[in-house]
Amino acid sequence: MDWQNERDILERLATLQKSPPPRKEFVESLRTVLKQETIRVGKRRRLFLTPLKAGMTAVVIASGFGLYIMAGMGQNELVDPQVTATSSPQLPAHPVYEQAKKLLQELAGRDASQYAVNGMLSNTETGHVVMNKTVNNILVLEDQYTFTIDKAGRHHIKEVQTNDTTGMVFPDPKKAMPEKQAEQIFGQSARLLYSEGEGRLQYEFPFSGDIDAITGEIYPTERYHPDYTLVEMPPIPVKPGGIQLVAPDIEEADRLFREWGFEPPFSFVVHQGSGVHTYKVETRTKQKMELTVVTETGDILDYRYGNIHENEEKLPHPKQENVQEAAKQFQKYLPLDTKELLLGSATRKGNIETYQFFKSHQGVPIMGGYTVQFDVDRKQVIGIIPPYAEESKPLPDKNNAMSREDATSVYVTHRPLRLVYKLMENQTTGKLEPRLVYHIYYHDTPLYMVDALTGEWVRR
Repeated sequence: MDWQNERDILERLATLQKSPPPRKEFVESLRTVLKQETIRVGKRRRLFLTPLKAGMTAVVIASGFGLYIMAGMGQNELVDPQVTATSSPQLPAHPVYEQAKKLLQELAGRDASQYAVNGMLSNTETGHVVMNKTVNNILVLEDQYTFTIDKAGRHHIKEVQTNDTTGMVFPDPKKAMPEKQAEQIFGQSARLLYSEGEGRLQYEFPFSGDIDAITGEIYPTERYHPDYTLVEMPPIPVKPGGIQLVAPDIEEADRLFREWGFEPPFSFVVHQGSGVHTYKVETRTKQKMELTVVTETGDILDYRYGNIHENEEKLPHPKQENVQEAAKQFQKYLPLDTKELLLGSATRKGNIETYQFFKSHQGVPIMGGYTVQFDVDRKQVIGIIPPYAEESKPLPDKNNAMSREDATSVYVTHRPLRLVYKLMENQTTGKLEPRLVYHIYYHDTPLYMVDALTGEWVRR
C-alpha cells in the first residue's frame, strides 16, 4: 500500500479544518468519495484503500478557496470549477468556435457539417470546445471532437471520440414526451435534508441517470452524491452522553480499541503526516485496524477494519435488534440534544455490518452521519467515524418548506434537461443502439441544491 499517497489525501482534509473551516458537507463528501474508491478498488485488490488518481471515478481538489469533488471525471474531461459553461442551445458567434470549426473541417472533412458545438460542455473563457455529431438536429453524446484553443488561436489539445452510426435507426424526436413530463420524473428523486452548519432546510436531487424520452424508463448512470437513503425502520430513541469522540494520543486510541472489544495488548505504529496521523494497530490475534485523526485535536477522520476479504454487499433489511444494540453502545458520544436516530444505508461484509446513523429534526435527516461498524457475532461495536464537528445553527420549521414541484422547477432552471441521443448497449444483442433521452449535464461541480424556504439555488 502506498501510505504516503494515502496520507496526502487525509492531510488535505485536515488542512481544511483550519480557519476558515469548511462546511460539514464538504468533509462528508470527501469521506464518501474515499469510501467509494475503497469499495471499487477493493474488488480487484485486497487493500484498505488505493489513492485517488486523475482519470478514476473521482478527484479531490483542496485549496484555500474551497473543496471541489470532481465526480465521474474521466481522463478526457476538463473541468473548471470557477467558470460555468454556456447553457443556451442558441450559441452566439465566437472566435473560439470558429477556430474549432476549422480544425474539425481538417479532421472530419465532409462529415464536419454533421457536427455542432455543444454549448453545455464548451467554454469560451478557457477555449474548451466540444462538438457533437447531430442527427435530426439533436446531439449524439458518444460522437464528439474536443478542442482546447488559446487566446491566440493556437490549438493545444485534440481529443476524438467517434462511433460508426451507419445503419443505426435513431428514434423520432417527435415521439418524445413533453419536457415537463420528464421534469416530473426527475423531481421524484428530490429529498429534504437539514444542514446544521448552515441552519438550512434544503432539497437535494440525487437523481443519477437518463430518462428515456419515449418510454419514461430511467437508465442509471454513475454520479457521485452522498447517500442519505433511509432504511424503512422506526426512529431509534437514544440517551446521549455528550462525550467527545477523540483520540489525540496512543493512550486514548488504546482505550478506544479496548472499548470496541479488541483484546490487548496492541502493537502501535504511528504514521505522522501534515496535520494528521494514523495509528496502525495489530492485536495479539493478528487483527489489523487503522485510525486516522487530526493531530491538533484528535478528531477522528477515518477508521478501517481490514481483516475480512469477502465482498461487501448492501443490507436492505438489517435486523432491528442489531441496529438498536449498535446505537445503544455508541449513544454516549451523541450531542446532548439528540433524541433519536434515523438509519441510513447498511452494508455487510462477512460478520461485520456497517450502519449509517443520522440525527434528525422534525423527522428530516440532518446531513453528516455516524458510520458505525458492528460485529453481529459478538454483538459489539468495533469502530465509529463521527461526522465532522462544526458549530450548529437553529433549524427552520419544515412546515414552511416549498413543494417538491416548486423546488424541481428551480433546479431545472439552472440545470435543464436536454434532449439528446445516447448510444447504449442492447443487453440482448450486445450492440450499441441509439436511445433518445432527457439528459442533465453534471459538468460543473460541486453539488447544488435548492433552499426549501427561499428557493435560492445554493452550492454545497
